[in-house]
Amino acid sequence: MRGIGQPSARSRWILGLLTAATALCTTASEPTYAAASGASAEPIVRTTTGRYQATADSDGTLAFKGIRYATAPVGALRWQPPKAAPATREPTRAAAFGPACLQTGAPSAGTPATSEDCLFLNVWTSGLERQAKRPVMVWIHGGGFRSGSGNIAGDRLARYGVVVVSINYRLGPLGFFAHPDLPSDIANFGLLDMVAALQWVKDNARAFGGDPQNVTIFGVSAGGQAVALLMASPQAKGLFHKAIAQSAYATWALPRNRSAAVPAPKGQDLGPIESAEASGQRLVERARRDARLTGQPNSSALRSLDGQALVDAVQGFQLPIVDRSTLPDEPAIVFRRGQHARVPLLTGGNSYEGSVMPESGIGTEDFSNMLGADFAALQRAYASDFSVDPALGVRRLFGDYRYLLSASTLAHANARVGQDTWLYYVDLAAEQRRPQWPGTPHGYDSALLFDSDTAAPEATRQLGERLRKHWVAFARTGNPTAASGMRWPAIEPDTLRWMVFGNLDVVRDDVLAEKLELMSARYRKRLPQ
Repeated sequence: MRGIGQPSARSRWILGLLTAATALCTTASEPTYAAASGASAEPIVRTTTGRYQATADSDGTLAFKGIRYATAPVGALRWQPPKAAPATREPTRAAAFGPACLQTGAPSAGTPATSEDCLFLNVWTSGLERQAKRPVMVWIHGGGFRSGSGNIAGDRLARYGVVVVSINYRLGPLGFFAHPDLPSDIANFGLLDMVAALQWVKDNARAFGGDPQNVTIFGVSAGGQAVALLMASPQAKGLFHKAIAQSAYATWALPRNRSAAVPAPKGQDLGPIESAEASGQRLVERARRDARLTGQPNSSALRSLDGQALVDAVQGFQLPIVDRSTLPDEPAIVFRRGQHARVPLLTGGNSYEGSVMPESGIGTEDFSNMLGADFAALQRAYASDFSVDPALGVRRLFGDYRYLLSASTLAHANARVGQDTWLYYVDLAAEQRRPQWPGTPHGYDSALLFDSDTAAPEATRQLGERLRKHWVAFARTGNPTAASGMRWPAIEPDTLRWMVFGNLDVVRDDVLAEKLELMSARYRKRLPQ
């Protein structure tokens, strides 16, 4: 199953969306590069995990694909923090993506191979001069933490003068898991994979012409949520300097394990929040039942379970876990306390985020019931959508409540601690796709960034180019305004100003204002007293 917010092959996106040290060198801590020997002019870069030979795109961009940044997390290393990969002895031609991590859904034509051995990253750069100090942009893929990969067209951004890195990280219960039979209280192994990849970037950015002191993390959907998680996690401190959280869901309730701090926030229905261990037990029971296994599992038996069976047992999206050590609390709560990474932040979402609701595992009736007594007021606020179709109304409400509430909450909190913060809202609707697309669907900004300069309609190509320029300007200077003559103001601590992207771009302060006020009041009911 293809991940939400995860770019596919370029043509498929366009048709579907709008038509420790190197063994051979004692100075591994100082990566460098050299020209390859023989007939090939493709350079070889020396990193802390080995030497890698580039492949060159037609525009001169250099690509390094399938670089291992951590040891295979298999066997006894399943549900363990990632372990540093030993350096390879021979140069490797980095021409192919590594396997994607095990994920839900059967592989189909055009999708990458999957494996539990999946901790690979990819790098694109327009040059290897160490003095260039290009901004580094680390892409974290989406997919509900249950699918996706770092297999992107990274050259689309690298040609703007940045170093682009994409990563794989463990997914589903292999990446985010708690169980009574596991002795460790650490639950977010996929998050620690991201931290390990960022450490690799810090150690090796100079070898690719990048600046390790100017790293921007960015991602869509689960990738945007990962940005919020990294900003909230003490493990990632100092590993990045700017953040772009696209369609994050930092205000959404997360399960908590036995080590999570108390008092806990309430769940989405304002009842007790879910136990991560109980959820893990139910998932293991489903996987064992499907495999027709009997007897009681222990930690050894858990690690011997078929990995594909475990990820296939996921129902709906996989959720990260509040475990205190890697994630002190839900990201928005950490932000509200001012305990997050204080870096410039660009965050926002799209005008029809609710398009993702069928993939979430939450039905329209379930969500309406979840909101309880607050549903009536929210329904009135979305009267125009409900008048067209009640299902459309619930989906629109779901998308705004899950993603746009997160953006506004994170933005307010980051501005309050004195950090420059920008908000965006993509509202480019395809007339030929109405009424299926009553707005810009969830994850579409990913396609705009990586696939919009091929066969897309003119308006889409132009918006994709504008987004890339804004994102790169933010990575370079910490201010997205530098991308064009139009001023994009940072928000004030108590005033939201949105850059609304569409056929024309305009700054507005009235985006979802009444609706966000109602949703914020609902969210505050969840917070611990």
